[in-house]
Amino acid sequence: MTTPAEAPRRPKWKRRLLIGGIVLVLALCVVAFFLPYLLKRYIEKHSVEWIDRQITIDYLILNPFTFKYGLYGVKCTEPKGSTETFVSWKEISTRSNLWKGFQENNWRFTAVRIVDPYVHLTQQGDRFNFSDLMELGGGDSTAVQDTTASDVRFSMEDIRISGGRIDYDSDVLKAPVTIEDLRAECTLITSESARMDFDLGFALASGGALDGGFMIDTDRSLYAIDARLKAFALPQLLPYLQDFMQTTALEGSVDLGLDLHDSWADTTALAVRAALDVRALDITDGAGAHLIGTEHIEVKLDTLNAASSTFKLSRVLVDGLDTRYQQWADGSNSWTKALKLETTTSGDSTVTTLNASESNVFVMLADYIRMLGQDFVANQYTADSLVLSKGHVVFEDFTPEKPFRYDLAQVDIRSSRINTVSGTADFLASAQLNGRGGLKSSFRFDPKNFANVQAEMTVTDLALQDFDAYSRWYAAHPLQEGVLNYTGATTIRDGRLDSRNNILVSRLKFGKKTDVHDTGIYVLPLRLATGLLKDVKGDIELEVPVQGDLKDPTFKVWPIVWQVLKNLVVKGASAPVRLVARAFADVDEDDLETVRFGATQLSLEKPQRKSLDMLVKLLQDKPELSVALVPIAQPEQVREDWAALQVKKKFLGLSGTLSGSDSSKVMDLALRDEAFVAYLNEQSPGTKDRSERQRCVALLGAEVVKKAVADAENSRQRAVIAHLKEAGISDKRYTFRAGTKEETAGFIGDPGYRFVFDTAD
Repeated sequence: MTTPAEAPRRPKWKRRLLIGGIVLVLALCVVAFFLPYLLKRYIEKHSVEWIDRQITIDYLILNPFTFKYGLYGVKCTEPKGSTETFVSWKEISTRSNLWKGFQENNWRFTAVRIVDPYVHLTQQGDRFNFSDLMELGGGDSTAVQDTTASDVRFSMEDIRISGGRIDYDSDVLKAPVTIEDLRAECTLITSESARMDFDLGFALASGGALDGGFMIDTDRSLYAIDARLKAFALPQLLPYLQDFMQTTALEGSVDLGLDLHDSWADTTALAVRAALDVRALDITDGAGAHLIGTEHIEVKLDTLNAASSTFKLSRVLVDGLDTRYQQWADGSNSWTKALKLETTTSGDSTVTTLNASESNVFVMLADYIRMLGQDFVANQYTADSLVLSKGHVVFEDFTPEKPFRYDLAQVDIRSSRINTVSGTADFLASAQLNGRGGLKSSFRFDPKNFANVQAEMTVTDLALQDFDAYSRWYAAHPLQEGVLNYTGATTIRDGRLDSRNNILVSRLKFGKKTDVHDTGIYVLPLRLATGLLKDVKGDIELEVPVQGDLKDPTFKVWPIVWQVLKNLVVKGASAPVRLVARAFADVDEDDLETVRFGATQLSLEKPQRKSLDMLVKLLQDKPELSVALVPIAQPEQVREDWAALQVKKKFLGLSGTLSGSDSSKVMDLALRDEAFVAYLNEQSPGTKDRSERQRCVALLGAEVVKKAVADAENSRQRAVIAHLKEAGISDKRYTFRAGTKEETAGFIGDPGYRFVFDTAD
C-alpha cells in the first residue's frame, strides 16, 4: 500500500522524464533542421576567406532520426574571384549512426552516394590548381602522431559514384582531356582489410569508353586490372604521334580488353590476358600523303604468365595493310624523312633515337610494357594463328635516274600453329607482282632454333619490263621485254646455307647500251649474251646454286648470285658464232605483240615498220582476226622524258629540228651533270627535293608538258594508221582503245602499242 509520503513523487519523476524527452527531441530537431541552415550560411559566407574560393550550397541534411547526412548542390569556383567551376556535385550523402560510432570507436558508413561530381584540373609543371589548398595550414610534418588512432575502426559500404565529369588540361598534355559519365562502385573499404575492389566506367569526350574493374591489396603488394576500352578514337593521339614523326593525320579506332594481375614486389606474379582490335588505321606523312594504314588489326594474347614462363598468342591478324615506301639517291627514304630521329655521338659510337619527351603517352606506355616484361623470359610460347591478308605495298626508288615504281598487291602470309613442343612452324605466303606476276612461298623454321629454316618459292609471269629503271641504271641497258619464272628451294641447318634456284626467262629483250648509268657498275654485253643464251624456243634457263656458312661474317649471298650470273653472261659473249646462226631464224614473236617508239619519236622508222609489217601479214593471212592497239606508254615516264629532252635542249641552246650531232649532244648530256643540275637550281630553285626529271616537268609546267605529250601521241597514232591504210588494211580490222589493267600489266614503259587480238565481227 502506498504511503501518503510516496504519492507525490511519481508524477514528478514522470514530469522530468517528459521534459528531458522534449528537450532531446528539440535538440535533435535543431540539429536536423536549423543547424544545417546555419552551417550552410556560415560556409558560404566565409569560404573565400578560408580558401580563396566561393562555395555555394543548395542544402545540407544532418538527420539524426534517419542517420542520413549529405551535402546537395555544392559548387566551388576557381580562386581569385573567378566564376569558373573548380568542383561541384549534385549530391554527396551517406548513412551512419554517429553516436554508436563514437561509443564503440567503430565508424561505419553505408550507402555512400556521390552524384554528378565535377572537377576541373589544370597543371603547370608540378603545380595544380589545388596546390594552394594542400599548403593551407601546413604544420610540422614531423609532429608526433596519436598512437591511439590505430585503434579506431572504420568502414565504408556500398559506395557509388555516378554521372561524374573531369576536365583536365596540362602543359604535359598535348590537348585537354574530358572524362564524362564517370561511374564507380565499391562494396567495401575498411580499416580491417587492405584489399579494395572497384568497378569503374567512363566515356571520353573525344571518342571512346572504358568499363572494367580495379583491385589493390596493399598488404600483399598486389594489384589487378580487368578493363575494356571501346571505340577509342585515335585522332586524339595525333599530337603525341607528332612528337615522333612528321604527320598531319591519324585516323582509326581501337578496342582493348585487358586482364592483368601483378605485384610491385614480386616479378614472378605477372599474369596477363589481352585483346587488341584496331580498325581503319591511317597515318599520313608531313605533306598529308598516305603513309601507312590497315583495315583491321587483331591481336589476342591468351596467356602471359611469369610464374610458368608461358607466352601464348591465340591470334594475330593484320588485314588490309597498305603502305608506300620511297627511297632517294642520298640514302633517305619515306620513313626516315617522316620519323623525327635524334643522333648523338659519344666517342666512336653513334646512337640514333626517336626524339620524344618522357611525358609522351607512347613513351610512357612503352616504359610500362618494358617494366612489366623486363624480367620475363618465355620458356614455352605458342601462337595459334598469324595472318597478314590483303597487303598492299607501293615501292618507289628515285636512286636510278629513271625512277623505279613497283606495286605489290594481295600480299598474304599465314602460319600454322607455332609452339615450343612441335618440331616446326609453317608459313605460306603469296603476292601479286605489279598487277601481273605471282609469288608463292612456303617456309618453316624450328621454334627452338630460328637458325634452322626450310623455304620454297615460286615466281610466275614476272614482267621484266617493270625493272627497266634498274636495268638502265645498274646494267646500262634498257630492259624492253621479258617474262621470268622462278623456283627455288633453300635449307639452312645449323647456319649452313644450301640454296637451289631455277630461273626461266622468256622473250628477254634488251635495248642498246646507254651512257647514263651508275658510274660504279661493270657494264656487261647483255644484248649479245641474251641472244647467245636463248635456246631454240627463245628461252633462257639458269641453275644458280648458292652455298655457304652464314656464321662466317665474310659470307654474302648476293655477291655469289651476281658472280654466277656475270660468269654466264661473259662466257656466252665469248662464243658469238651461235648468235650469227640465229640470224637466219624466224622473226621473234615479240614483233607480233608490240610496237615501240622512242620517247620523243613522232614518225615511223625501221623498227616500227618491221613490227607493223608483221601485223599486216598476220591480218592478211588471218582474215578472221581483228586487233586492238592498246597504248602502253607510262604517262608519268613519257612526260618526264619529253620534259627532260626539252630542258636539255634549252640548256644547250638548241631549238627546232636537231641535226645528228646535236641529237648526240642532247642524248649524251646526263641529267645529273653538275652544270645541268646548277642550271635547274637556277631556273627552278623550289624543286630541289624532287628528282631531275620531275624538276624538268615543273620547270616547263605540268599542263604544257601534258599537252605536248598528248600531241605527240596523236602524231604517232596518225603515222600507224597511215601505214596500215597504205598496206590495204581496212579500218574495220583495227581500233585504238585504252587497255585494261590485265592487258597492259608488264608492258607499260616507252610509248607504243600492244596488239590485243580478237575475232573479227
